[in-house]
Amino acid sequence: METQFLWTQNWYPVIPLSYLDVSHPTALTLLGKKLVIWRDGNQQWKVMDDVCPHRRVQLSLGSINTEDGTLVCRYHGWCFDGEGICTKIPMSTDEMLEQTAIKNPRSQVQIYPTKILEGLLWVWPDNCSTAFEDCQLKQPATIPECDLDSDSTDWFMSDVPVGYRVSVESSFDPSHAQFLHEGLMIFSPQTAIPIQEFKQVGEMSAQMGFILKHTGYNVFNQDMEATRTFTPPCSNTTIYRHPHGRTDFFQLYFIPTQAGSCRYIGKFFSSETFPQKNNILSLIFKILPPDIRVAQQHLQGYKLGDQDLTALHSEDVICTTQPENNYYLPTVSDMGVITFRKWLDKFAGGEPFENDNIKELSSEQLYDRWHRHTKHCPTCRKAVLRLEKIRSFCQFSAIIFLILALVIIPFGISAKFSLSLVILAGLSLFGLFASDHIRHLFLSSIPSKGLPIVKLYS
Repeated sequence: METQFLWTQNWYPVIPLSYLDVSHPTALTLLGKKLVIWRDGNQQWKVMDDVCPHRRVQLSLGSINTEDGTLVCRYHGWCFDGEGICTKIPMSTDEMLEQTAIKNPRSQVQIYPTKILEGLLWVWPDNCSTAFEDCQLKQPATIPECDLDSDSTDWFMSDVPVGYRVSVESSFDPSHAQFLHEGLMIFSPQTAIPIQEFKQVGEMSAQMGFILKHTGYNVFNQDMEATRTFTPPCSNTTIYRHPHGRTDFFQLYFIPTQAGSCRYIGKFFSSETFPQKNNILSLIFKILPPDIRVAQQHLQGYKLGDQDLTALHSEDVICTTQPENNYYLPTVSDMGVITFRKWLDKFAGGEPFENDNIKELSSEQLYDRWHRHTKHCPTCRKAVLRLEKIRSFCQFSAIIFLILALVIIPFGISAKFSLSLVILAGLSLFGLFASDHIRHLFLSSIPSKGLPIVKLYS
């Protein structure tokens, strides 16, 4: 009998360390479980159930005690250490009764094994009594050894309203880029070519997954050799080797959070540095503060993400509401999807979640950027706050310049000086509207002005 894959008995990368705040707990959903991440008094990152045993309120709403590093429940102040043990019940009037309640197993919170590898926090979400022993027998699906510098780029994380299966399938379907992402980078239906070869290499297994090799899918990469490796539960390692010597490396993780939702964590690095345009905008970009540059790079990726969301969410809704109508996959290019579905059905029971119907989201929900990325990313949050300060400064400056211009008119002061003040007021108003517009880009893909329609294609 084939060894079956158990969803909870695996390591999952749940968040880049750079996204965590040591002073506050962080909420997390993994395989439908509500969890909380926090750093305890021993400076160790801990993950446990996001629920206080007292009145069942989320512990992620609480705070971290700066003196002893315990996690404090916001509702009644119960305190928990890194082992999930209750250490204090503030409203207890008797020390003996408090100690009795603390020693009761019902006052404890379930904790889960964690690891820190490659700048990511990994969690083993199994709550059985042997979880801390079981997790030692398996290694996380980290970036495989290669000649490239995997630290040359940072991790990017996004919570996407698309289910696990559809998300992973899309990453094994490279030819969709020519059509779905038309107009971005080199993608266009006019440059698409059929994938000539797409095959599985070696054996498929429950624990090791599978490896695929395929040829190019457009006129620019038609001679490349691509390798896509699926390592359960959620890793897709893709390597493009081009005939002129360049190697491109994509490391993607698709973390199943809940039905109809998935967390994407990924990075891209290459053996070559791509040349940058030496125009005025690029020169201005280079002198911007580092956090603004990173935030701007994050904004540039939303168009591709919005195009993906539009197609994948509709696919998710249709597949769950009409399960009797399965895919029709007749081409060589479909082999990646076919192979992943084969692994999923053979070893993992088809889905990490029950086949609940996925409800169609409104445009406001689907294209929301705050919950998708900005609220998680410290760099983008900092950019939003910086833009708010710029907006307030520009608003104040515009008012002051206009008042000064009006005040000096009766005194007959130079008209040129008055005109200068009016121009400065105009520039301040421009800065106000510009900062307000850019700030909105971090919150939603829906335009702040005009028709509330997301423009996916030029």
